[in-house]
Amino acid sequence: MPGRHIARRDELLELLYWLEGEGFGGTANLDGITRFLAHPEEEVRQSLDDLVRRGDAVLDFTIGEYKLTELGRVEAARRFAEEFAPLLSQGHGECNDPDCDCHSNPAGAAECHAARAREGHSH
Repeated sequence: MPGRHIARRDELLELLYWLEGEGFGGTANLDGITRFLAHPEEEVRQSLDDLVRRGDAVLDFTIGEYKLTELGRVEAARRFAEEFAPLLSQGHGECNDPDCDCHSNPAGAAECHAARAREGHSH
């Protein structure tokens, strides 16, 4: 199924970007990557090979790890930002309601927490 292959490729780009950003050395190999994903190893290998062919990633044979190229890093960063934007934009103490005062008023977070405790306002 073509859509599944594209989704898996995107997921791999995001995962490689995240692993790189978090500094998880030793995990960007086939075994480590497969443990993070819910896909069979052969499908992961095929998608990684596709990323290498496209120029988004390289396989460092000396350590057996995949790394993003500059082109792949730009694409992965864009995809990661799109995927996780709702989670990344929320500041500490801010809720998910974009109209809530806690986003613009420094005292708003305390008020929001108090209201949440009284009324079940969710964060």
